[in-house]
Amino acid sequence: MLGTLRDNFAGSVSRWPDRTAVIYGERSTTYGDLDASVNRLARYLVHLGVGKGDGVGLLLYNCAEFAIGFLACQKLGAVSSCLNYRLSATSIGYAVRQEGLKALLFNAEFAAAAAEIMKDAASCSFICVGEPAPAGALSYADCAGFPATEPPPVDIRGTDLCNVIHTSGTTGRPKGAAFTNETQILTAIQYCLEMGLDRGHVGMSLAPVVIGAATNFFVAYVFIGAAQVMIGEYEAKKALRLIAKHKVTESFAVPTQMYQLAEAKRQLGELDTSSLRLFRSGGSALPKTLLHRVRDALGCEVLNTYGTTESCTAITNCHTGLEPEEKWESIGKPSYFQDVRVIQASDGVETKPDQLIAAPGEGQLINRGPQSITEYYCTPSERLRARDGWQYARDIVRVDAEGYIYPVDRIDNVIISGGENIYPQEIEFFLSKHPLVADVAVCGVPHEKWGQVVKALVVRRAPELTAEEVDRYCLESSELPRYKRPKLVEFVDALPRNVLGKIDRTALR
Repeated sequence: MLGTLRDNFAGSVSRWPDRTAVIYGERSTTYGDLDASVNRLARYLVHLGVGKGDGVGLLLYNCAEFAIGFLACQKLGAVSSCLNYRLSATSIGYAVRQEGLKALLFNAEFAAAAAEIMKDAASCSFICVGEPAPAGALSYADCAGFPATEPPPVDIRGTDLCNVIHTSGTTGRPKGAAFTNETQILTAIQYCLEMGLDRGHVGMSLAPVVIGAATNFFVAYVFIGAAQVMIGEYEAKKALRLIAKHKVTESFAVPTQMYQLAEAKRQLGELDTSSLRLFRSGGSALPKTLLHRVRDALGCEVLNTYGTTESCTAITNCHTGLEPEEKWESIGKPSYFQDVRVIQASDGVETKPDQLIAAPGEGQLINRGPQSITEYYCTPSERLRARDGWQYARDIVRVDAEGYIYPVDRIDNVIISGGENIYPQEIEFFLSKHPLVADVAVCGVPHEKWGQVVKALVVRRAPELTAEEVDRYCLESSELPRYKRPKLVEFVDALPRNVLGKIDRTALR
């Protein structure tokens, strides 16, 4: 009923061929010109043996070629596989082999990783965007030799798979979640509704567009027929100058990037970024200190979202312009097309969807929606936690009397100290509000008497911050129960985080 991404893109090309679609570097590409580039690459892929249902990897940073590669797959009914270039060559190579990819587009900057992957992927054609290309790789420039007309017609349906987005891999090997055309279109509609988009808007993702939320951000602007700026490699001052130059109206950014942009804006002074009306973020609760800093420095609102790769979308959202300030540190309420419940939590047997907690209270968040996947792509042995369509993300949340949801932590991260369940994220969120804490991670360490005790690893803004000051901050606050305060504090230079800004628990351990 919702159609396909191919047909949706064709509609935008037909209606607005001269409207700007993608801006990258000094190049501004209209929908008509983008369509021609997409057709050339699609025909090149057909020449290489790619057909309907085949997987094509996109190992690309935020560049015009990502848009061309993604849409070329949709023309052919192929399945685009968005690969996170910040993962190791071993992890990327595993996905290439597991999914049996027929082709892989990659930036020349990732030539070393591509060369390593090529050793065990003989059936995959490697296409290098830029120079120099590693030995054995093809050149993206060869697309220019193919016609710009439509590739041979393919029967594509809304229920056909079209795109794979990989989990962040913070707790193990990343898994691929495959989405249909209808799933991606419905998610695009949801993003447009949440952000208030129309074709007069200009978007720019600061997070790598190959990750789930940023990919969906990209698809939303294509769906609505709007323009978007591809930043290339992110840098805060560069991002602000692009916002000013191209009148960007919305941007997708992780919390660390928002903090950097607020600081950079103060340094750049009179740079006019008044076009920016909204930051979209996701993955964790945001402290009010950061939200006020962003609003004061950049004059825009923040839409914070919570979602899972398996849901292909935002499950809840909180908009600083629409919600009362006392609720800003929540992840809001359920978003469009989503059913959300908070049920009793059990570390052993999963509780049933109808075992709801009473609000206010704490429990496990589950969700159900039309975008949710039913299994992992090419990984049937991996069990998807679902019961009667409800997905169990294993996230513990707190819900207040008004129905606002606050993240606590994942069940798997629990620290058991003296028989008490303690969740690291709750303590991390509290400690992050200290003005001298730049970053913090919390974990449990073995203890003979208590089983485990809480340890905080802190990146400090100034050497004046001591372990004694951290302990005083905890003891003097009524926000954190005393038994949850860190018993050990270690100061470190940096913490392992993934591309979404989440703490990499595997690397931390």
